[in-house]
Amino acid sequence: MFELNPLNLPDAQIQQWIMLLVAGVLGFIIGYVSRQSTIRQLEGDLASTTREVDDCYRAPAPVVSADDEETIVLNRIRNRANEINFSRIGLASASEADDLKAIVGVGPFLEKKLHAIGIYTFRQIASFTTEDIHKVNDIIEFFPGRIERDDWVGQAKSLIKK
Repeated sequence: MFELNPLNLPDAQIQQWIMLLVAGVLGFIIGYVSRQSTIRQLEGDLASTTREVDDCYRAPAPVVSADDEETIVLNRIRNRANEINFSRIGLASASEADDLKAIVGVGPFLEKKLHAIGIYTFRQIASFTTEDIHKVNDIIEFFPGRIERDDWVGQAKSLIKK
C-alpha cells in the first residue's frame, strides 16, 4: 500500500535537530525556573531558622521563682542586657557596685533593673551616649526621656568626683 517512512523525507534530520534544540531549551527554562523557586524557598527557610536561633539566644534563663511580678520584670530585662554596648560604657561587677540610688530619679527597684542589665557604677552611667540612654531607657522600661530630664549622666559625673 503506502510506503511512508518519515526518515526518508528530505528534511527529516533538520526536523529532528530542531526538536532536539526545542527540547533542550524547554528543559533549560523549566530547570532554571525550578531552581529559582527552590532557592527562594531555601532562603525563606534560612531566614526563619535564623530568627529561631536568635530567639533561642534571647530565651530567658531558667528562673528559680517567677511567682512575683518583680522577678518576672527583672528576668525580662536581664534577657535584653546583650543589647547594650559594654565596650563603650565599661564593664563592672556587683562587687564594685555604687549606690545608684544617690542619683535623683533612681529608686530601689530601678537600681535592681540597672543591676539586672549589668550597670553597677556611676562611671558606667557617666559614659552613656545619647544612643546608650535611649537603649537603656527602652530596656529598663522607664519613662521615655526621663534619664535625660533627670540628667543621670551629669549627676553620675559629679558623684564620681566626690
